[in-house]
Amino acid sequence: MNVTAWPQHLPTFTSVVLSPDSTVLTGVGARFNVRQPGLRPTTYEVTSWRPHSSFTWVARSRGIVTTAVHSVTAIEAGSRIELTLQWRGPLALPVRVMLGRRAAAMVELEASTFARLAEADG
Repeated sequence: MNVTAWPQHLPTFTSVVLSPDSTVLTGVGARFNVRQPGLRPTTYEVTSWRPHSSFTWVARSRGIVTTAVHSVTAIEAGSRIELTLQWRGPLALPVRVMLGRRAAAMVELEASTFARLAEADG
């Protein structure tokens, strides 16, 4: 699914738009301005890209680096989706304390929504 369509399906995203300073439309180097309810707007840059399989995007702000990995792997019964979120940097611990539970709930909602959408597609 195109990340710019996520807000149409995921309540955890208000908007995802290609950043005007992005030098590519998709793949490594693509930059997206992301808004999520209750969070500051941020820009994510795709740092790893495997079409139809996985991507990693990273947001950098003062004192914190946020890394989100999205992957789908084939398993005997169909597919498995894995979403991970990691914070690094001097502010990682305070961010984990302040946002950890909320972020975990958001990631779980995203995973279950993606699974539901995949099942609906066939």
